[in-house]
Amino acid sequence: MSVVTDRGADSWPAISRRLRAGLAALGVTVLSLLIGIVGIVGTGAVLRVAGVLTAPAVWALQLHSVQVGFAVFAAAFLAWRGDLSRYCRVRVPTPEDAAWIAVIPLVFAAQGVVLSPVLAALGLPHPDSGTAVGSVDLATRPLLWPVAFVGMFLFAAPAEELVYRGIVQGTLRRAFDLAGVVLLGGVLFGLMHVLIGLLTPSVAPAGALRWGITTALPGMVWGYAYERTENLAVTAVTHAMTWTITLHELVLKLVPI
Repeated sequence: MSVVTDRGADSWPAISRRLRAGLAALGVTVLSLLIGIVGIVGTGAVLRVAGVLTAPAVWALQLHSVQVGFAVFAAAFLAWRGDLSRYCRVRVPTPEDAAWIAVIPLVFAAQGVVLSPVLAALGLPHPDSGTAVGSVDLATRPLLWPVAFVGMFLFAAPAEELVYRGIVQGTLRRAFDLAGVVLLGGVLFGLMHVLIGLLTPSVAPAGALRWGITTALPGMVWGYAYERTENLAVTAVTHAMTWTITLHELVLKLVPI
């Protein structure tokens, strides 16, 4: 009895730490999304008043105004915590980092080939959120590519990665090992996309669920890559690539399924 009691007593502090870290990471996920929604509304209002809401450059980046809120949240969080070494690890990419940047898109392409027909068979349709508009616009307007580079590679993707790989995983790292950080970080990343899908009028609940599944898995890949490289530049670059280089769609066209 005493052995069982002692073991139970020893396990409670670890459980408590994990529970606190998990709830804190969930809080970061929800709060950053709420501020992201405020960012969407505020950015739209400012652009409307400025009379540039329908400008081609703005249209190409319209789907990334949520990252304005993410950036505000991340700045406020880091100012509050004051611990950049825990939450914001970034440096000039090394040859190993470059290898990750080359391999990660191939992993996502394989995921698209394997997972898309499975989800379709389960009755989970592709989210109809108009996400193809920005891609088509960029593909047919090369002059907008510098806008996409600055807006997506240098702002939107780093802001989102700072929140979900930097802050969320930095919070989970207090109490979880590598597997726990990667798994829970990916699930929370997917949850954020489910919530966005549910809040998007053109996305059905089944589409929101599919969006969550198809982003949770990349979230885990990015999470593992970040823990291995300790470099947000790796995940930010490959994240922006998913918005501008639809490699998995090209593979699906080439591979009959």
